[in-house]
Amino acid sequence: MLRPSLKANDFLVAESAAMREVGESVERFADGGAPVLVCGEHGTGRELVARVLHQRGPRARARFIAVRPTFEDVPSAPAKEREREQEGDTTCERARRALRAAAGGTLLVKDVSDLSAASQKTLRRAIRDRERDAPEVFDVQIVATADLDLERAVDAAIVSRELYELFRPRRIVVPPLRDRLDDLPALFERWIKHYAAEIGRAMPSISRRALARLAEYPWPGNVGELKSIARRLVVRVARARIDAGDVDEILPVVAARVPLEDLAFEEMVKSKLAGLLARIDGYPVHDLYDKVLARVERPLFDLVLAHTGGNQLKAAEILGLNRNTLRKKLADLGLKTKGRAGREDRALDGE
Repeated sequence: MLRPSLKANDFLVAESAAMREVGESVERFADGGAPVLVCGEHGTGRELVARVLHQRGPRARARFIAVRPTFEDVPSAPAKEREREQEGDTTCERARRALRAAAGGTLLVKDVSDLSAASQKTLRRAIRDRERDAPEVFDVQIVATADLDLERAVDAAIVSRELYELFRPRRIVVPPLRDRLDDLPALFERWIKHYAAEIGRAMPSISRRALARLAEYPWPGNVGELKSIARRLVVRVARARIDAGDVDEILPVVAARVPLEDLAFEEMVKSKLAGLLARIDGYPVHDLYDKVLARVERPLFDLVLAHTGGNQLKAAEILGLNRNTLRKKLADLGLKTKGRAGREDRALDGE
């Protein structure tokens, strides 16, 4: 995320066809009026697009307020106590305070799918009341960010359809970095320049081979990950030029788009885990070990059981597990063997 003191326009690179479309949408919707929805994967620069939208519109001199849902639910309580809670500092009141703070400017609601039902209702009213003679009218342009699967959240009633319909006509889809590689050299150069200036050193040059290495990487963390790589290189590389070897030391293990079947098994696992860790960065995760083991065990057991025709005794022998241990693991994973059990299994099961 950019600090408010930085100029968002300086960091919106649109040399690729995909980002030129984004730029055209920004110009079209930067009228300070109806709400705008900015969709895309995490790390693609959705907030940056929202800030550019604000800076290029008639509200540029007013405030830009970015808020994130709080996840605080009203606890269950007797009716009177709950009424008192709702009259106090509820999610609705927090939403109204944010709208008042952004008066005359732009309010960015980050990850709209995480808004409580009460806050969604307040936001919906605020948008509709601009056209009505309501007791309190909020003079603010509302911009929301969301993942690309927002429609699924609507179908699941996580996001109200009424609120979604207010945003849907003016939707900007920010492409992932892997689909806008024409922008990568300019993006990388701007972040290298920015971080070099922050620590008071001359901007290092970037070799063509270094840029080629960057272009080969799949960028699961998008522009956010590119920024992190740029910052680390500026700190680590004291020379006047960043070379391919410097990039190789920073990027995750599998930097090139090598077919998985051409990789050693350990490198395959590392490449998948690198993408997983990038995607969950910033999210609370406490049981990664168990989750990863379950993901590895499930296909392993499936394949070995298929190889043995469902014979658990033979499968346990191949896996080097006690048969009872294997049966427990299969039950825990919810796996069922296909076909009839082998003769040894039937004997052990008492059939």
